[in-house]
Amino acid sequence: MGQSIGHKERVQAQFGASGDAYVVSPGHAAGDDLEQLVAWVEGGPEKAALDVATGGGHTALAIAPYYGRVVASDLTERMLQSAEAFIRGKGATNVEFRRADAERLPFADGEFDLVTCRIAPHHFGNVAAFVAEVARVLKPEGIFLLEDTIVPDDPVLGDFMNRADKLRDDTHVRSLPAREWREMLAAAGLAVEDERAFRKTHPFQAWLARARTPEPARAEVAALLRDAPPAARQAFTIELDPDGQIASYTDT
Repeated sequence: MGQSIGHKERVQAQFGASGDAYVVSPGHAAGDDLEQLVAWVEGGPEKAALDVATGGGHTALAIAPYYGRVVASDLTERMLQSAEAFIRGKGATNVEFRRADAERLPFADGEFDLVTCRIAPHHFGNVAAFVAEVARVLKPEGIFLLEDTIVPDDPVLGDFMNRADKLRDDTHVRSLPAREWREMLAAAGLAVEDERAFRKTHPFQAWLARARTPEPARAEVAALLRDAPPAARQAFTIELDPDGQIASYTDT
C-alpha cells in the first residue's frame, strides 16, 4: 500500500506542475485519435458521460455537445483546475469537475452511459482495478472508449519502450500490448466492439519538456534511443537530426 500511495503522490506532483502544458499539447488537444473517439459516441440529452483522468480536458470538451451531463475527473486537483479553465473558456456549461482516483471511482453503480479515458492508463498502478471500476459505473448497455499507448507483443520491444517512458517520466508505470488490454476488458465483462490503431510521432525535445524530465534522465533516454538495436529503431521509427541527436520517435 505504501508504494501505491507514494506513486499517486508523485503523479499529483508531476501533473500538478505541468497541467497547463497538457492543455496546449498538440498531441492531446486534437488529432485523428480524438476524432475517432467522438465518432464512436452514442449520446443524447438524457445521457451522462464520465471522462476519467481528464488531463487537459480535451476529451471531456469533445464529448460535451453529445451528452446532457459530463463529469471530468482527475486525481490531480491542479490539473482539474487547468481543465476547468480551458473548458469554461470554450463555453461548455454542462461539464462538472470531480477529483477522483481512477482505481476507486466515487460514483454509483450504473451511473454513466459513457466512460472515456484517453492517454492515461499507463500512469495507473492497478489497471485491472480501473477497468473493473469502469465496468461498475457503466450502465448495462453503456460504452467505454479507451485510448492509450500500446507496445508490441514482443516483450523485448515492449520493455525497451517502457524503459524510455519511465526515464522520461517517473510516474509512467507500463504501457500494455493490445492483447493484454483485450484480456483485461473481457475479464471485467466488457465486450470489444471496435478498435483502431494510430501511429503518433513525438518530437523528442517537446516530449521531454512537457514531462519536465531532469537533465541526467534526458541524457540517459537520449542515449537509450540513439543506441537502440535495429528492431527497436524500426519499431519506434527513431529519427536522428543532422547532428546525430534524437529528433523524434513514433509509438502506437
